Amino acid sequence: MVKKLFKKMIGEKQEYREYRKRVDALPEEYRKAMTAIEKYMWNFAKGSGMMELLQNILEMFENSASDGLSVREVVGNDIAAFADSLLAEFPEETWMDKMRKKLRDSIE
Repeated sequence: MVKKLFKKMIGEKQEYREYRKRVDALPEEYRKAMTAIEKYMWNFAKGSGMMELLQNILEMFENSASDGLSVREVVGNDIAAFADSLLAEFPEETWMDKMRKKLRDSIE
């Protein structure tokens, strides 16, 4: 059991390091946007699904950068709305989901 957990932790760290290398290889405007989105999203959601979501965004940014698109052409004028739309697709319950449920339950 401990060995399995240890292997999982090492694997997750390695996966994150590879992800960071790819982020660091992005053009500056994409790197800044990716880092900002990552920091923003970690405030609302955790877990393995978050890493998958971030990797999907990274892949989108890598493809867009190679196509010569600017970050604004990808995320639009409101990067927060862009991030929120992606969080809406997040497969696990987010902090915001928990707070909404708590608010709704407060009047029942």
